[in-house]
Amino acid sequence: VSVLFVMATVADGTTRHSNFHPSSFEKSETRCQQILECRRQIKNWQDKLTRLLVEQERYYRLAKLRCAAGSTDIQSAESILSWSADTHFTWSDLSWIEKQDKDFILAALESKELPLELKSFDEDVFPLHIRTDPEIFMARVHHESFEVAFRDYAGLVVPRTLCDDKNIMLEVVQRQPMVVESMPDHWRDDPDIFRSVLKHQDLPWKLLQYFSKEIRSDAELMLAVFQHRDSELSWMGDCSERLRDDKVFFINAVDKFRSHCTKRTVEGYIKLRNHNEKPENQVLRYASQRLRSDFDVVMNCVQQWGMNLEHASDDLRRNDKIVMAACTQDYTASKYALPVGLEISLFEHYDFAESIIPYVSAETLKLCLNKHGEDETFCLFSMMNENFEWSMIQEKFRSDPNFVVKVARTLSWRLWEALPLEMKRNVQIASAIVKREYFEYDIISDVIHKCPEVLSDRKLLMDLIASRSYFADLHRLIVAKSVIDIPHDKVLMLQVVKHLPCLWEYCSDELRGDIDILIAAAEASPDSLYIVPRTYQLDHPEFVASVIQNHTKNHQRIERMYHDILKEMWHNRTVAMAWLESGGWWIDLEFPSHFREDGEMILAATKHFWYTFRWASDRLKSDKAFVIQALAVDARIIRFVSNELFFDHNVVMAAFSTDVRAIEFYAEGDDQSFAFLVSFAKKIRRRLRESRAFIDEFIGSAKCPLHENVDCNLSMLNQGPVMLATYEDKIASYAGILHEEEELAQYEATSRHLAAWGICSICCFVTVSNSHK
Repeated sequence: VSVLFVMATVADGTTRHSNFHPSSFEKSETRCQQILECRRQIKNWQDKLTRLLVEQERYYRLAKLRCAAGSTDIQSAESILSWSADTHFTWSDLSWIEKQDKDFILAALESKELPLELKSFDEDVFPLHIRTDPEIFMARVHHESFEVAFRDYAGLVVPRTLCDDKNIMLEVVQRQPMVVESMPDHWRDDPDIFRSVLKHQDLPWKLLQYFSKEIRSDAELMLAVFQHRDSELSWMGDCSERLRDDKVFFINAVDKFRSHCTKRTVEGYIKLRNHNEKPENQVLRYASQRLRSDFDVVMNCVQQWGMNLEHASDDLRRNDKIVMAACTQDYTASKYALPVGLEISLFEHYDFAESIIPYVSAETLKLCLNKHGEDETFCLFSMMNENFEWSMIQEKFRSDPNFVVKVARTLSWRLWEALPLEMKRNVQIASAIVKREYFEYDIISDVIHKCPEVLSDRKLLMDLIASRSYFADLHRLIVAKSVIDIPHDKVLMLQVVKHLPCLWEYCSDELRGDIDILIAAAEASPDSLYIVPRTYQLDHPEFVASVIQNHTKNHQRIERMYHDILKEMWHNRTVAMAWLESGGWWIDLEFPSHFREDGEMILAATKHFWYTFRWASDRLKSDKAFVIQALAVDARIIRFVSNELFFDHNVVMAAFSTDVRAIEFYAEGDDQSFAFLVSFAKKIRRRLRESRAFIDEFIGSAKCPLHENVDCNLSMLNQGPVMLATYEDKIASYAGILHEEEELAQYEATSRHLAAWGICSICCFVTVSNSHK
């Protein structure tokens, strides 16, 4: 078109200066008409181009608002954060009129992170026709932030024009059941609305009160309520009188409630226990008088919650089977038995007494032992009661050593205090007391003083030393009171120093110099390294290294070891490496100078103290590959690299993408450093804009056409995903655009860390039109 216009203009100028001739006039008129036609075509094409640019800009913004809507192409959390940030930026760039556009609002509601205005949906920002639009309202309801924003039902208002739409109400009550409080009355007897509420995991308190009598009379719906994990038995009182007089319904409702509680394991058992403690959850109180006199209904209730006995009929409160079932489940229910004291006669039943004996009071415990105290098993079982006393059982059991041994591990402290002195000197009883898994030091000490022969058992000694490793006083007492000469016994002393190296001083003079004893003490505690002979340490540096490595989790002990390690040992690389790997600091005064050239040692020290990198040699500080490897350990070491690498693009990228704290040395440095940081941030953002524009315009349009079954205009892009990926890589490489996932993720992390330092304002200066280039 431009060429035609130029040719017509030149021809017009030539005619103007030529001699007048009629044929020339006709030619000039024809040319003028052609010029006018060209101008009209140019104007039409310009108008069409303008419309296309506007549509393209609109499509681009819609894609930016919609791009964080869970796209499968964006997998990493870093990419999601970056795209959601673009959603906020794009929304903030919209004009006030564009923010009232339905398409833009729906596109933004598809993103994972909503802009603040869309979260609140304030009436000062959005007019009434937007807030009452069904499509927009449903998009808000389906957004994942809906339940979080309106968790307490605050601020959620269903417009009146939408309340009559059943599909909308079904979706709303399923996502936020508390809406039933304010919904119109004609929905309160709709079974579909009620079932939709039950799909939510949390139900409103007093749910049934918000629905009509017809709903509360439907047995199927009410059974579904009590099967819900968030139901309460007190809701039985809101059911219709007909259902509360229905025996089958009542039993099924109680069974369903208990079954779903049992499936919830710990939470379910806690809920069941709370129901025993709350009077309003005693379900029998809501049954009709006819059901309170029904044996099957009352038996079912008291077997699950014994306190329901309070609401049974008087006849059933006198029934031995009912009272026994209630007291077995909860003994405190016995106070509701008729006549008063009926439960005393039930104690004559051995099974009943055995089932309640761990929970009864001290007086009842004595009564049960008087009736069944001849049975040894019953006596042993009664010791589970916290009110049990040794004097409650019969004399024949208290004077029987075999019986005492049986109960020693269960009732050691109360048993030991009640035993006579002659039984305390019994070795079998003393051994049983000492072998308790959970013991009191005072009792063990008293046992050893009263019966020293208990320590004559070598196996018992080994077990005591191994299992009581944190009681130094007990070990000293064992060494001092034992019948066996422990200080001269190498096997026992090895066991002692392995658990408590400080008891090395109790060794005999002969064993104090035994190298096995010394090594065992040093390996057990670094504080004992000083007792190992100097010559042995110098000849066995690997031993010193192993002692250091055994205590990598205790940095305070490692620091105390510094003065116990020989100075000559610091020149040994094995010892120095173990020290650094265990969290020790770089000892420049002790380490030889060639250690600074050892990259492995520098990295080991940097892992615990990044500041240690300053001790690296100049060669390592200028080695790009080594510096990038060290940046992966701690990016703050960028402070100590050479000046050349300090301003190297790849090195700075590795540092900024790893740790945001690395930016500090540029943002708060000299003018040159800050100027480099600004230019670096602009470059990063520009590359990201180019990459995203490439993905949106080329890859997005090729992989996601606007209409299904429509081929792309570029025939080469219709050859399948493999060929498309090949062309994508070639085009991106030719244009210098980021397309590798690892490289793009590094740029994304760097951009995000720069934004954390306030450098993101630079990124906002890049306009959308520049990114299209």
